[in-house]
Amino acid sequence: MFFKDNRNLPPMKYLKEQEVKFNFNGEILQGVIEILDFGGSLENNYHSYDIYVEESNTLYKHIPEADVFEI
Repeated sequence: MFFKDNRNLPPMKYLKEQEVKFNFNGEILQGVIEILDFGGSLENNYHSYDIYVEESNTLYKHIPEADVFEI
């Protein structure tokens, strides 16, 4: 089961509504975290985030924690 395999993951680094920068296909964007995905999607074993970028009115989904940076 998914949760049995991922219960030893470290805590998530970032918080909901935190403003961050992130790498999306080689482009650095800035937005606000809307959703925290502990353990990511079912296919992955890392945390990810859904980040809203106001200037493009876009929600970027499943951004790996390794691609997110504090401002």
